[in-house]
Amino acid sequence: MQASVPEYELIIPEAAMKKFEADVWTPEQDAVFKAGGTTYQVKVRLRGASARYFPKKSWNVSFAKDARFEGRTSLNLVAEYADATMLAEKMAFDLMAAMRVPASKATYVRLKLNGQYQGVFLDIEQVNKAFLKAHAFADDDATIYRCGWKDCELKTWKVPYQGDWTKKTNEQQPDDALLAMLDVINHTPEPQFAEALEKHLQLEHYLRSMVLDALMSNNFVEDSESYFIYDRAVAKWSYVPWDLNNVDARWWYLNPVEGMSTSSNNMRHPLFNFTLTDAWTERMYLQRKTETQSYPGYLPVFSNLGTRVLANPALREQLGARLDKALDELFTPEVMNPYIDALHALITPHMRGAPYTDFAQFQAGRDYMKRYVKERRAFVEKDWARMKAQGSPLVFEAFDPVAGWVDVGNRGTGALSLKGMVLTTNLRVSLAQSDHAPTLVRPPVGAVLPDVTVAPGAKVRLKLSELGIQLMPKGELGLFDGKSVVGVKDFLFYGALRAGQQYERGDKGWEVR
Repeated sequence: MQASVPEYELIIPEAAMKKFEADVWTPEQDAVFKAGGTTYQVKVRLRGASARYFPKKSWNVSFAKDARFEGRTSLNLVAEYADATMLAEKMAFDLMAAMRVPASKATYVRLKLNGQYQGVFLDIEQVNKAFLKAHAFADDDATIYRCGWKDCELKTWKVPYQGDWTKKTNEQQPDDALLAMLDVINHTPEPQFAEALEKHLQLEHYLRSMVLDALMSNNFVEDSESYFIYDRAVAKWSYVPWDLNNVDARWWYLNPVEGMSTSSNNMRHPLFNFTLTDAWTERMYLQRKTETQSYPGYLPVFSNLGTRVLANPALREQLGARLDKALDELFTPEVMNPYIDALHALITPHMRGAPYTDFAQFQAGRDYMKRYVKERRAFVEKDWARMKAQGSPLVFEAFDPVAGWVDVGNRGTGALSLKGMVLTTNLRVSLAQSDHAPTLVRPPVGAVLPDVTVAPGAKVRLKLSELGIQLMPKGELGLFDGKSVVGVKDFLFYGALRAGQQYERGDKGWEVR
């Protein structure tokens, strides 16, 4: 716990302020930053996406080339205007630290702007070279990428609205390592997938970040523009989460005290966030598919890496062990309530009378956040038990991408028909009928299946060429109910095999035979 809330001051010339007021996307302007008795010449700009339009603005501060503030070259001063509790994003970053995951440090500060008190902000450590040093990366010149819009899906192809990966260091070097890692994530044959991730990824950190997403109900990960860092000294990648102010744990500022005292809707985000198992993936799809100007050709958005982790028995077991450990030792009222009390008490004196603040909401936010921990914890335990017990009776039993066939088996007790289901080579295009063309399956990507009955304990062989489906040597294959973009029965990310080899599902998962 920080013992006090330091004061920062920004002095921005009137002409620059008028530019920001006229256009929130105005580039960096000259300003002065003061803290700890020292004055710095800096560049400032507004930060965030929708946050730029809030009354309480968030700021990015960049120091001169040779200047450092507490060892840092830039600051992210986040207003947290959307969260009436002022606690959610701070809790999320602190939980990451508690789980020993390299993630940004978040510190409460007070901000004055041109002499006027703006309230409490969260100073969130920038992911840059100073971050590498502060978090003991072996390579102090590691290659830092920031996900472009939707790039955190970690797939190998792009959609029209998707942004470009932004390279923050080693900009002049080729992107071969990133492309190779995306190939590992998407095309490693399933039997070798866990071993490949251990070799190429800081897997422990990634699993724990998935736990954080579950605990704090991290929503809008697709828009987070998180970081992917390649440490050349250990030849491994690290996923570094960003933009944790979008966790569902926040108390949206427009929600009244009366409503949030009883509502628990935002505590019921299904496991695991931002994967194909997450029912809210469809919720976001339904919300955004109609926004054709902003999202032309919008498709369901989820992480291929997180989805493959859940599908792999060994990795799923590891993830479950980390989740259980967090629920036992960390995310409990006994641990979290005193922490919430301390955070709230720390900033309460600086929230009283602060502009842009509903103090009654803030005061109620402490007990609300305690209730969030209690109810979210109970929901996660229940939903994880549901996931462990859940299984589709229809599964892929064998698959030959060279010969072009897949065996669909019925492990249930009654006969099942495949009529109306969808077989697809793109897990984001999976609907038999749709009012949104990009998700409607058709050859050569996929096909709606005819009325084929699979007896219990039996299997049927589907020849993809007869269905008009064109297979690539490496890719993905999914069987969906044809009604929902998350209505998946079974799926497989597959890599190229040698002639005569095929995938077969054994007792412990997929094998190559």
